[in-house]
Parts: sequence; structure tokens; C-alpha cells
Amino acid sequence: MSESKRSDRSNEHLANERTFLAWLRTCIALMGLGFVVARFSLFLREFGIITKNQTIPSNLPDPFSSTILGMSMIGLGILLIIYALVNYIKTQKAIEAGVYVPRPSIVYLSTIVIVVFGVITIAYLVIISR
Repeated sequence: MSESKRSDRSNEHLANERTFLAWLRTCIALMGLGFVVARFSLFLREFGIITKNQTIPSNLPDPFSSTILGMSMIGLGILLIIYALVNYIKTQKAIEAGVYVPRPSIVYLSTIVIVVFGVITIAYLVIISR
């Protein structure tokens, strides 16, 4: 490998930065969705009171359960942001040293965790629709 190729790693650094920004966008979306989930049942209760001008039906879901799910999604977003920063720093150092090796394990782990959250959300929606 020529010296100019080894010293100019700007493309790798730019790709690393794009990857980091993609993780950030994903985490922000996940945290925003968590907020919406956490506040959705509260919105439904208030909307029902305002539009129907009646008492709250007893079959509405416990707002605490959706709050836990939403807060868990926000927590996952925070953990993924921390991971994204650590991964960005490690990758930057590996690129500079010329020893970068991709680590796909976090892609598998985050996919599994998000699928689990999706299944929990579907189960929650099925339960409250009864």
C-alpha cells in the first residue's frame, strides 16, 4: 500500500461519522417513540373526558404500564447513544492505526432488542383493545 493511501484516511473517517450520525438519528427516533408511548394513554384519557364530557371508562389501560414501556424505549435510546459514541471513538482510533475490524454484534443485539420491544408493544395493544 502506498504511503499516500495509508496517510489519507478521510473517506474512512467520513464513513465513521456518517455511521455515528445514523445511530444518533435512530436513537432520537426511538426516544421520541418512547415518549409518545409513555404519554399516549394519558392523552386518550384526557381526550375522552374533553370530547365526551363523561367519566373515564374503567376498561382503559393502566397508564403506568405504557409509561414503563415508553421509559424503557427511552432508556434503550440512551444506551444506544452511549454505545454509538464509544464505537465512534474506537473506530476512529482503529482507522488511524490501520487495524479496523468491523463488529456486527451490536447490530444483531439492537435488532433483537427492538424486535422484543415491538412484540411487547403489539401485545400491549392487543390487551388494551379487549
